[in-house]
Amino acid sequence: MTSIATRTNDLTRLATPPVAANSDDGRVAKHVVWVNQHADFSGGAEHYIYNTVNLLREYGVRSTLLYDVAGEISPRFTQAFAGAHPLVDARRQLDEIAPDLIYAHRVEGVAAVEQLLESSIPVLRFFHDHKLFCLREHKYTTLGHQTCTKQTGLGCYACLGFVERSGDWPGVKLHGLGGLRAEQEANKRFAGFAVGSSYMAEHVASHGFDAERVHALPLYARRPDDTPEPAKHANQLVFAGSLVRGKGLDTLLLALARVAQPVRLIVAGDGRQGETYRAMVDQLNLADRVEFVGRLPSDELTHLVRGSTALVVPSRSPETFGLSGLEALSWGVPVIATDVGGMGEWLRNEETGLATPAGDDGALAAAIERLLSDDELVERLGGRGRELYFERFTPEQHVERLIDVFESIVSSIQG
Repeated sequence: MTSIATRTNDLTRLATPPVAANSDDGRVAKHVVWVNQHADFSGGAEHYIYNTVNLLREYGVRSTLLYDVAGEISPRFTQAFAGAHPLVDARRQLDEIAPDLIYAHRVEGVAAVEQLLESSIPVLRFFHDHKLFCLREHKYTTLGHQTCTKQTGLGCYACLGFVERSGDWPGVKLHGLGGLRAEQEANKRFAGFAVGSSYMAEHVASHGFDAERVHALPLYARRPDDTPEPAKHANQLVFAGSLVRGKGLDTLLLALARVAQPVRLIVAGDGRQGETYRAMVDQLNLADRVEFVGRLPSDELTHLVRGSTALVVPSRSPETFGLSGLEALSWGVPVIATDVGGMGEWLRNEETGLATPAGDDGALAAAIERLLSDDELVERLGGRGRELYFERFTPEQHVERLIDVFESIVSSIQG
């Protein structure tokens, strides 16, 4: 049987990066202003911005950053840009910078949106999460913790979506649909909308956004390097994510208690419900099966995943894409994940991994048992996962699609 490592080398040789575009190649989108609250590595959106700006530079695209004056700042982050400035007077600053396009990311509130709309420069808005499409932001119900894919509406009140945790007394605050809908309406006036998956494109369009202006741009994982493959730890699973209810670690722990085979779960991440999950491990007598290692640097996490049987992504919150799963597949590691949200972009049941319903610990336990008992299945799923990565999810493929969207928006405005 051909090994995953051998297939990897063959695919890497075939999938060479394209030659960078010249800045004088006739394109109309040569200077892009990125707008984001933070100018650091605080979240997934910021990592996407940093990596994509560096990639676009190779294609002759110049990038400038405007960030919230009260946001976090990292010099390493801002050095990726030709210029980085606090957002003080959007209209004046944009007139002075005179970019071809604005690429907006984390921009919250009607007032912030209106500032960008005052400029004559077209705006492409990337929706990284569900904040604009859910009163709770997480897209699962307060009561019953069921995955939700519905439009915002009166049903949000039935699931207590208007109740939000607060650091001030009495510990909660209430908010209604009026403000959310006003912000949706303001965003609809942008020239275009970018999302990471077909699921998210459909969800955005279902809220009244012009479907023809919604562009699904599947995300990407960095290219696997040539570092030696680490030793494999038999029957080892990895959970990598925030320790919050939406990520579904509780379902995974319940499933683990059902698994009869020897198994080891490494939990990489932190979050406000960490102590709850540690107590759950004790209650389920899983102390000899579960290890919490906290949040790991990306290279350490990659090494951990590569040495494991599978990555498990048991989210009940519909992920807008689920990048950790794609990263695992790029290294030939299969994924067991819930079939919700944008994970369908890369999760092909019985092809790149095993799909289970959200919140179903019995189905998840069965999938784990099956994978742990079938080495050939692990090999087949991992090998096909890596092939799919090179077919659809390399950095160059994303950037080329993104440049096409930039061009179409700028050209349509100029025309």
